[in-house]
Amino acid sequence: MAFKRKNDYIPIRYKLLISYLVLVLTPVIVIGSYSYVSSVNSSEEHARSNLEVAVRQTGSNADYRLADVYRGSEAIFADQALSRILSGYYLDYEKYTIMTQYILPKIESAVNLPNIDTKLSIYLQNNNISEYYYLDRDPKAGERRQYSIYHLDRIENAGWYRTLHLTYQSNVWRQVEGDAAIGRISLLRPIINYDTLSTIGLIRLSVKLEDIFYDVDYTKLGSDSLLFVMDGNKQVLYSSSKTEPSARPVPSGNGFDHPESYLQIVHPIENMDASLVAWIPKSSFQESSRRVGILTILICLASILVLAIISWMMTRFFSKRIMKLIRLMKAFKDGEFNKRMPVPGKDEFSQIGEAFNDMASNMERLIDEVYVSKLEKKDVELQVLHSQMNPHFLYNTFSSISRMAKLGEIETMQEMIRELAKFYRLTLSKGETIISVEKELQIIRSYLDIQRIKYAERIQVRYEIDEAALPYETVKFILQPFVENAIEHAWYDDEIHLVIRASLEGSDIVLQVEDNGLGMKEEMIGRVLDPTEKGIGYGIRNVDQRIKLQFGKTYGVSIQSSIGEGTVATIRFPKRMPKSLGA
Repeated sequence: MAFKRKNDYIPIRYKLLISYLVLVLTPVIVIGSYSYVSSVNSSEEHARSNLEVAVRQTGSNADYRLADVYRGSEAIFADQALSRILSGYYLDYEKYTIMTQYILPKIESAVNLPNIDTKLSIYLQNNNISEYYYLDRDPKAGERRQYSIYHLDRIENAGWYRTLHLTYQSNVWRQVEGDAAIGRISLLRPIINYDTLSTIGLIRLSVKLEDIFYDVDYTKLGSDSLLFVMDGNKQVLYSSSKTEPSARPVPSGNGFDHPESYLQIVHPIENMDASLVAWIPKSSFQESSRRVGILTILICLASILVLAIISWMMTRFFSKRIMKLIRLMKAFKDGEFNKRMPVPGKDEFSQIGEAFNDMASNMERLIDEVYVSKLEKKDVELQVLHSQMNPHFLYNTFSSISRMAKLGEIETMQEMIRELAKFYRLTLSKGETIISVEKELQIIRSYLDIQRIKYAERIQVRYEIDEAALPYETVKFILQPFVENAIEHAWYDDEIHLVIRASLEGSDIVLQVEDNGLGMKEEMIGRVLDPTEKGIGYGIRNVDQRIKLQFGKTYGVSIQSSIGEGTVATIRFPKRMPKSLGA
């Protein structure tokens, strides 16, 4: 057996102090750690941002030049007239004219690209077109323009051509036939016969990598940085670095050897299956992060000291006010409702003091209200007992029995007497006011059986019962007033149809009585549910009041009705299992 020790008691002052220190120190440590990590990340992000701007601009310049080359190839690819000429058959005396007046002017416009050393080779399936070779040497700029026309059979067995697989809209950048050795790359596009949409040749527009990527300069990123162009196969096409090639990072798998010591930016080149890759050593910006880390630690230590002192002072101040409130609560527990707490200031303790004073002042009023509520509940129970006896219903039933006796309807009379006895046995047994939904439905079935004996086939009843709702408890005798009201006032024709429903809706039980009778106006519905109305709706209001007293004001009775279409009365209350069956 464990015994509570006296020293288990810890004053509220120390509990508050410990709580404050934990609450204060935890954020300081977390914020300090976060600040350090953020500073490192910020430095990296700053470097990354600068890199991205420089790399994006460099990539845009390269894209611009690649687009120039692409537009040059369009002069041949998109020219349908030239396509027809290249597909035609010509006599020997026609070939010179076709070549000089039609083909060569188109080719010259394609290779005439500013500041780009261009070599254009056209490979044709049509061997009727003569092969041609041209080289333009500019004494100031060196070799600038070169173009040739070849028959396609020159390259049909070349490995790079067999794996090319060009389609109608294809444009492929690839290093072929020694391009890599001399620092060039070729744009490869098909020549299309637009009448048959068949491929009749190949355009190869070769340019110097240096002319396309002359703006790729590592010095823009820092003296120890690297900047290079990598193709879709992770091979370096062009690079810029102060180190010798043997000392540079080399491709490996998804990137380069030892990537952890570099910050990497990759920018896709839109007009080529390649990327511009920039690497900057992390050591260039980590030194500033270390200085920030030391400063962060010093600030955290100073903050911890200052906040610990402030926490102790606040704890001492609040503990005094809490102890005063505890003493008043003990007095209140002993029944001294005349005690009051002074409420200086406008802080939370003042609000607690005001709430305490209001609680003491309202206690007597609350006791009175509970007492009155119990009296009202007893009055309602007496009203229910009167409804159960229902002298008017009993008088009418006995009148019917008397009439049947006079007419000699002995069997019908006996059946009505049995049903009447069953009805009152169900309604009066044990004096219960809370019963199961199943028993309430049994009561209304018995009541309707009596009425059906009286009215024969003029009353039609349908039951729509969800058996899952049957075990839950309800206030007794809540359906009969609605059924009685329908039978007495809702007749529209020689027959009346009633529907009795019981169902579950979420955490609620819903009971409904629907008829196809005369219906009511909105004004009449309001009068029926109005507590101040004396002339009509007494039984319905009685049900609504009992539901609210038992289950709360959010539950009760609602009525929907339309003239000539009928009425639906809905009773809603929460699901509660009888105590004998458990929750």
